[in-house]
Amino acid sequence: MDADAITQLVTLLLVGLGIVWHQQRSTDKLRDEFQTAIRNLRDEFQTATRELRRDHDTLRDAIAGIAQRLARIEGFLRIGTPSPPNESTQTEPE
Repeated sequence: MDADAITQLVTLLLVGLGIVWHQQRSTDKLRDEFQTAIRNLRDEFQTATRELRRDHDTLRDAIAGIAQRLARIEGFLRIGTPSPPNESTQTEPE
């Protein structure tokens, strides 16, 4: 082999290694960006979940308070669930 052939072979080898190195860097950068994006989305989701649970707890407590107030009002007015209709007083269709 002469010097020109060796030079061309080394050049091709270096170009190939350069392409592989650049591709690996690009892949690593994309992986880091993807992991950062996933981490940010996970944090946002956890924050939204905490807010939703807090809102749910507030709503549940408000409904429980309203139910107690309604029960007190019904007791004061002496009303409640209606009793079933008496079947003997109903007229049957003829």
